Formats: sequence, structure tokens, C-alpha cells
Amino acid sequence: MKKSLFNRLFLLYAILLFMALLISEIFITTTVRESHLDELRQNLSIQVDLISDRINFSRNRIDDVCNEIKKKTGARITVVLADGRVIGDSDTASADMENHSQRTEIAQALLFRTGSTIRRSDTLKTDFLYFAKKITFGRDQIGFIRLAVPLTDIDHAVHQLRINILVIFSLLFIVMWLFILWQTDQLRRLVLQIREFSSSLARGEIDKRLFMKTGGEFGEIAGNLVEMSETLRGLLKQSEEERSRLNAILKNMPDALLIIDPKGTILLANAAASELFGNQPLHSKHYMEIIRCSAFSELIKNINAKPAFGKAEIKLETPTERHFNVLVSPLFYNESSLAGFVVVLHDITRLEKLEQVRKDLVANISHEIKTPITAIKGFADTLLDGAIEDREDAIRFINTIRQNSERINNLVDDLLTLSKIELGVIAINKTQVDIMDTLDQVSSILGEKVREKNLLIETVVHSEVTGIAADKDRLIQIFTNLVDNAIKFTESGKVTFGSSIENGRPVLFVEDTGIGVPLKHISRLGERFYRVDTARSRKMGGTGLGLAIVKHLVKAHGWDMQIESVQGKGTFIRIYL
Repeated sequence: MKKSLFNRLFLLYAILLFMALLISEIFITTTVRESHLDELRQNLSIQVDLISDRINFSRNRIDDVCNEIKKKTGARITVVLADGRVIGDSDTASADMENHSQRTEIAQALLFRTGSTIRRSDTLKTDFLYFAKKITFGRDQIGFIRLAVPLTDIDHAVHQLRINILVIFSLLFIVMWLFILWQTDQLRRLVLQIREFSSSLARGEIDKRLFMKTGGEFGEIAGNLVEMSETLRGLLKQSEEERSRLNAILKNMPDALLIIDPKGTILLANAAASELFGNQPLHSKHYMEIIRCSAFSELIKNINAKPAFGKAEIKLETPTERHFNVLVSPLFYNESSLAGFVVVLHDITRLEKLEQVRKDLVANISHEIKTPITAIKGFADTLLDGAIEDREDAIRFINTIRQNSERINNLVDDLLTLSKIELGVIAINKTQVDIMDTLDQVSSILGEKVREKNLLIETVVHSEVTGIAADKDRLIQIFTNLVDNAIKFTESGKVTFGSSIENGRPVLFVEDTGIGVPLKHISRLGERFYRVDTARSRKMGGTGLGLAIVKHLVKAHGWDMQIESVQGKGTFIRIYL
């Protein structure tokens, strides 16, 4: 900065000074030279007047007279007649000289009485001033007297003046150069202060201050920069507070939020959105890479065509199937131009599942009750139509009616049990329960079913989990339902249940080698009336509520239940205490 600024200033001042020197020198030397020449012309005019009385124009040769006059005046003298003939000259024989009527000084004298011109002598290599004056006698013109003097002294004086001017201007140039150097250094320091301060502002260091004692206009600039820094700091603080509030809102917002530009590129995504789509970076991606749903794309397209609030329900695989209520609002930074879209995805998967469970519950209850009622009604009508007279058929029909009545009764009992558990009517009274005794009672209850299917049943009790705090009757009910299910869906092999330790945590478990459950059904096990194989389950006499009762009893104890199953290999149910 210093070099470039100094060079520019120095070059500017040097050009200006040189131009001033050149113009001044030309003007001064020209003026002085003309002044000397005017003074010399006046002197020569006086000399002509003095010597004109000694010149006799009637004589043909007056070279000697001219030579004598030159010795006294020092100027070359030439006498010229009115017709231009030279009759006398102090330096050259007049007889040898040409006619002078066309000489500039003679022509001027003829018109204006006096005339002068400057011509260079090739012999003496110097300029001469030729001054001629017309001589008249009365009204008659009799001739001209011309004086010629060298301009050596005048040229020397002008040259000396030129040297003096050059010396003066050189000194002035040096003084000005030193002044420019000092002024540039002062300017450089001021500019460096301002530059360093502005650079710190550009780097975001807005806490710095600029102090300048002097500087004139630079002081005003410094003051403006400091004021701008204060304003910028206030704006940045306000912006930071607003951004922190916005980030806090976005971070704590449970719903996924996306801001998309008109081209479909995601500009912003909150933490919920990132988590929803697998914790992948969403910024700068097109929304179609993330949300692969035609209904959503159609919604964005419609809002882009006609900006207005819109909503829709979509289903996404993220990676499991989830349902969302999507709210899309057009984003405007000004009134005329659409800047993008604000998208909020509200997860309604649980509501959808609850609605589906409700629908399934109503349908299943209706179906479960209708089937035995239809059977009861059908056999009752048959009896009324005369089958009652046939004792053997009548007994068989009545037994069927009783079985279906028991089925309805069991269904109602299970529903009441579930309702009581959910409403808290059935209290969990925890006492210290012996695990082995509980397992023996379950084995005794289900022993007949095990023998009918020719299965092996095994109980296992870990040495560190021989007794637990639980409601004994409910614990027996939990094991009975789980083991009963294991027996129903195991054709060969064995059923193992008991207690163990996993990762230092006590566990109750039931394991079988049965048909297993497909992976897609595991998440719905425990829902009311949910069956993997509906026909098989009904044939075995199940109500579809056993696992739901177990799930609620486990939860009522404050335990956790986990189901693992491999289709064709068996099922493993753990209850973490």
C-alpha cells in the first residue's frame, strides 16, 4: 500500500511540477528575452538618430565612415539608399553587397519607419539583431540606416536565468518530495489503522475498537466505522438470539420439519426430520430422494402451481411402514415471489394403528361371538324342528350348544379380565413367590395337553432366580397362557420354561420348537384377537386374547416382555424382571 500510494502521489506531483517548471521557464525566459530585445531596439534607435547626422547619403562609398562609427558603438552599421542599394557597411565592402530592399528589417522600416529582425550568422554561429530605421529629409525619403548587434550577451543572460530557475525548482522539488514522503507516511498510518480495523470487522471480530487522535476526514471515517461496528454487534447479537430461539424451537419440535426451495432442494431440516430419515444429511438434497411418495410430490406440485396451504396423509417406509399427516405451506420472502415450502410431517402411525386395532377388535368380537351364536341358534332350531325326539342326536346337539356357550363365556371372561387389568380393578399383590413351585403348578395344569401331543416339557430354574416378588396367581396365569400357546403351536419337540440370568438381569422365559411366527407379525402379537393363522387358532379353541392378557399382566408388574421367533424353528419369549 505504501509503495503504490507513494508512487502514485509522487508521480502525480512530479508531473505537475515538471509542467509548472516547463511553463514557467518558457514564460520567464521568453519575457526576459523580449524585454532585453525591446531595450536593445530602443538603444539602437537612439544610436541611429545620433549617427544619422554624420551620414551623407549623397556619396556613393561611405564604408570608412561606417567603420569609424562601428569602432565607437560596437555595432555593425549599414547604410542603404531608398532603392535598396548599399552605399556603406562597416564589415563588408558595400560595392560587393546585394540590394537590401527585400530584407525584412528594411521592408518593415519602409512601412513603419523602424524594423527589426533576428537572423543567425552561419559564420559566427550566433544570432544577430538587425535594426533599421528610415531616414527622411523633409518629406523626402533618402534611405535607411541599419545597425546589427550580436545577441550573445542576451542569450547568456537568458541561459543563466534558465539555470537559476532549474536550481530553484530542483530545490523546490526536493522539499516537495520530502513533504510528500512525510504526508504519505502519515496517510499510510491512518489508512493502515482503518484497514486493520475493517479487516477485523470482516473476520467477525466486532469487539475491537479504533482510536485515532488526528486524521481529519479519516477521523470521521474511523468514527463511522466504530459506529457501524456497534450497530453490527447489536444486529449480530439480535440475530444470534433469534437464531438460538429458532434452533431451540426446531430442535425441540417433535414433528419433522423441512424447508424446500421452489426447485425442490431441501434448505433446512430439523433434528426430528434427520432422525426420521435415518440420521442422514438432508441439506442440498432433492426432496424426492428422501420422500418417495407420489401423493407428496403431487401436493408440492399443486401448491407450486397455486400457492396456498395444503395437507395430505401419506405412507412412508422409513424403514418400517409409518403414516404421516403432511402440512405444506408456501413460503414468501416478498409478496410476489414464491421462495419455497415449509413442510411439517406429523406422525400419525400410532393413531392409524389404534384405529386399525379398533376396527379389528369390532370385527373380531363380532366374528368370535357370531360364530358360536350361529351354531347355538342352528342346533336349537334343529331341536325345535323335531330332532329333540331323537335322543342320541339331541344329546349331541345339546353338547355342541354347551361347548359354544362355554366358548362365548370364555371370550367374555377374557374381555372382562383385560378390562379389569386396564382399569386397575385387578390389583397386583406382590409377595415372595417360589419359582419352582409355580412351574410345577403350571406343568400340572397343562400336563394332559402335553401328553396328548406327545411333547417333552422341561422346567429350568437358575440358582440366582429361585424366588421373585410377584402376584402368584397372576404369575401362574402368565406362564399358563404362554406355555399353553407354545403347546398348541408345537407339533413335535419340546417346550422349555423357567428362569435365567441375561447380562446380570433376571429373566422368566418360555421357549418352544414349534412353527414360529413370521417377522412381520411379531410387532402385532399381543393385540386383542390378533392371530397369525386365524383358522388354526380357532380350531384349537383359542380366543385370541391370551397373549394380550399376558402383555397387560407383565406391564402391571412393571416388567418388560420381548418376543423372538424364527418361522419353522420356534419362538422364544423373555420377561425381564
